Amino acid sequence: MKILSATQMGLVDQQTMKDQGISSLELMERAATTVFREIKQLYPQLAQHTFYIFCGKGNNGGDGLVLARLLDQQQAQVSVYLIDAMDYSADNLANQNRLPTHVIQKITPASTIHIPAGVIVLDCLFGYGLKHPLDDNWRNLITSINHCAGLIYAIDMPSGLLTDATTAPDAPVIEADMLYTFQSPKLGLLMPENSVWAKAFKVLDIGLSKSSIDQVDAAFHYVDFTFLKTFYRKRKKFDHKGTFGHSLIIGGSRGKMGAVQLALKATLRAGCGLATTYIPACGYTSIQTAVPEAMVLSDPEEDLISQFPDNRSFQSIGIGIGMGTAQVTIDAFKVFILRGIDIPLVLDADALNILAQEPKLWQFVPKGSILTPHPKELSRLLGTWQNDFEKLEKVKAFASEYNLYVLIKGANSAMVTPDGAIYFNSTGNVGMATGGSGDILTGILTALLGQGYPSQEALLMGVYLHGRAADIAVQAIGVYSLLPSDIVDYLPAAFLELEVS
Repeated sequence: MKILSATQMGLVDQQTMKDQGISSLELMERAATTVFREIKQLYPQLAQHTFYIFCGKGNNGGDGLVLARLLDQQQAQVSVYLIDAMDYSADNLANQNRLPTHVIQKITPASTIHIPAGVIVLDCLFGYGLKHPLDDNWRNLITSINHCAGLIYAIDMPSGLLTDATTAPDAPVIEADMLYTFQSPKLGLLMPENSVWAKAFKVLDIGLSKSSIDQVDAAFHYVDFTFLKTFYRKRKKFDHKGTFGHSLIIGGSRGKMGAVQLALKATLRAGCGLATTYIPACGYTSIQTAVPEAMVLSDPEEDLISQFPDNRSFQSIGIGIGMGTAQVTIDAFKVFILRGIDIPLVLDADALNILAQEPKLWQFVPKGSILTPHPKELSRLLGTWQNDFEKLEKVKAFASEYNLYVLIKGANSAMVTPDGAIYFNSTGNVGMATGGSGDILTGILTALLGQGYPSQEALLMGVYLHGRAADIAVQAIGVYSLLPSDIVDYLPAAFLELEVS
């Protein structure tokens, strides 16, 4: 799914009206009706609820006015707080005239509104078209809404949040419990720095012109189930273990063999044909016992890795988990990289930490390799950044310079490609924020590369399935008790969704 900018959304809106022969007023009615259906699903007995709807002077306010009419027709208790203005949009004015006059109360940005407990708030002050942060004149009204005891639902964007640029942390912005946005996720909603203002969102299809969206040259994309299905490969009757690749996991040191165990199990669950690991000698018995399906090669050293195996027998290699950064390991890693590798690698954890210390090695990392740093590892590679938008730009420049794929971990993890395209993931939850989750992702990615998926497809699919397995797991386990090993256990369920659809 493409992530459209504010400008692109405006063009698609206009093209939709032209292609479908409808007016902007009719498109507004369609969008608001789609939101109304969502609200009615949440609150089937609408007559038992009270709604305060805050409307701006433009078309986002017009959406709110349509919602007010639809809720009023269902006998809900509705109060509309409309910004007093001289220049309402034509569609906003039209929908004001469709409401009973007693429902609407004019207010200013400086108004303080008391919102009783139990009232449901709908924020329709500003949508994706907001071009500048709100100034302090809006602080009273925004604060009144944010301090209410009930739930806040925002329409299209939380009012005050910019769609395509960073929003100052002290700017007045609605803190929405749920956001309903139209047709496409908005870039601002996917940035970790904005999570306080959009705790959750749902994309609603309002039937915008598909041909118009297809023509948009979008730099940002949203990876969901439908997108993944376009390149997922079902297995064929006469496939065999050689078809699915021989994957190698390199890592471990004394006290950190669990990381290798998790990665190996994930590699196997993600469908590799053969799995081998290269580890310090101290882990031989534990790995052979815990993961009997895998083959084990051990280093001459007992506690750490002092050399690396020949890589010519493997179709994919994941490296770095639990490996440590002892000098002998660093020296061996240098030799491994410098001798030349003809397949992309999955580089994680201490492999990245070594490369951060030895930046001259980047030019020898195989093109198309996948990097999976956590936030601290990413800052070691790139330095600091002022905001999430700047971080994206720094990662884009790095990925382009070295022809690499870089994962930015977090909610809606971002995946940056060498050509500058950025993909945001739609799966995953906070239960994954625990040591070991990344080791499992390394295993999944290594398995997918070994099966012949190109680096980009392996990254998009691996991150999606990793998060989806966790989403399925928390339905039974919850986010507090989720273990990384649970993600491995639920990987089959995530794959099965793709297989049977």
